[in-house]
Amino acid sequence: MSLIRTDYFLSPYQTGKWVLEVSGTHFIINDDTKKLIDILSTSQNYKEAATHFNSDFESNDFSEIEFAGFTEKVFEEIPIFNHSVTETKEPKSFIKFQKELLKPSVAGKTASFITFLFNKKLFWITFSLLVVLQVIIMINTPLSSFTNISPVWVVVIYTSTMFLHELGHIAACRKFTGKNGEIGFGIYFIFPVLYSNISSVWHADKQERVITNLAGIYMQLLCMLILYGIYLLTHDASSLYLAYFIACYCLLQVFPFIRSDGYWLLSDLTSTSNLLQKSESEVKRFITKPFSWLKEKREKKGFLLGYGFFNYAILIYFITTQLIFNWEKILYFPVYIINTIKQIFTFQFDKITFDSGLITVIIFYILVFNYANNFIKNISASPDKKRGH
Repeated sequence: MSLIRTDYFLSPYQTGKWVLEVSGTHFIINDDTKKLIDILSTSQNYKEAATHFNSDFESNDFSEIEFAGFTEKVFEEIPIFNHSVTETKEPKSFIKFQKELLKPSVAGKTASFITFLFNKKLFWITFSLLVVLQVIIMINTPLSSFTNISPVWVVVIYTSTMFLHELGHIAACRKFTGKNGEIGFGIYFIFPVLYSNISSVWHADKQERVITNLAGIYMQLLCMLILYGIYLLTHDASSLYLAYFIACYCLLQVFPFIRSDGYWLLSDLTSTSNLLQKSESEVKRFITKPFSWLKEKREKKGFLLGYGFFNYAILIYFITTQLIFNWEKILYFPVYIINTIKQIFTFQFDKITFDSGLITVIIFYILVFNYANNFIKNISASPDKKRGH
């Protein structure tokens, strides 16, 4: 009988690291921890396990009792034991009030019709061509008549393409891992959003994770292609501007400095989990103890510091320019939201207007809200509740 549960799943993540999945929660572990799991899984009791461990790790000479205490400490946060009472906490999501729309089985069956799009060679060729078209559309589309497009059409196209966006993530995850989660609905700040659960992609290799991260943008770029094709055939200006809207939105999604596809893409390209938290911790270490930071030898510390500072620089620049040049729209935005909601519920769709300048205002409110929320949490958290990454 194994000393640990048997319903866990292990897969390689990168050199020297593994992904351990227990009860639907994923943990990054190193080679030594993986060896310890192998020992525990093949041992009948702690005495036998301690003997194997002392043999494999010659620098240790644990007794049976010492080894039992050691393993309990190592897996304090991971419920790997048969007798474990550790409860895995659901990771805090930036999407609130989540509601499942499509169960994993339904989402998987629906996505199965488009998994062929994620053949690796086909994906990279098609995605590259779509990016070229995206750039052409963004450069050549005049914006003089943009305000003539009904906001209702923008919302309809946005909602439709966002569903395909999430379905793309599900399809890629299913193709590369054989598993997928649900598609759901939630609230990000004050805005309704769709989300997809693709945590199984942790078990894919780096290229597959990258493709899965780009899968949503890929699907929306295909929608852009269709709309642009309609414009070429019919010369309908609405189709062109909707294609332009999708092209701009996809560009925004690639930026790695908000919780977007670009963030997860950079995280996987650099094999850095919890990228945002780690970069913020790195900046804090550098500012509070610069000389100690210079002496420390830590993996990726230069990259994390650079990402952290660049993140803050982009944030400060954006907020400052918005406060200086767009302050009137910032003050007007809450009134606009209230009026729009009233018009929707009273079916006065013809009165709904959309100023393209409000896009940056929306981003402003999202960023300010997120950082203010994190700041309050950091101040209110007691030392024993705060944990570094």
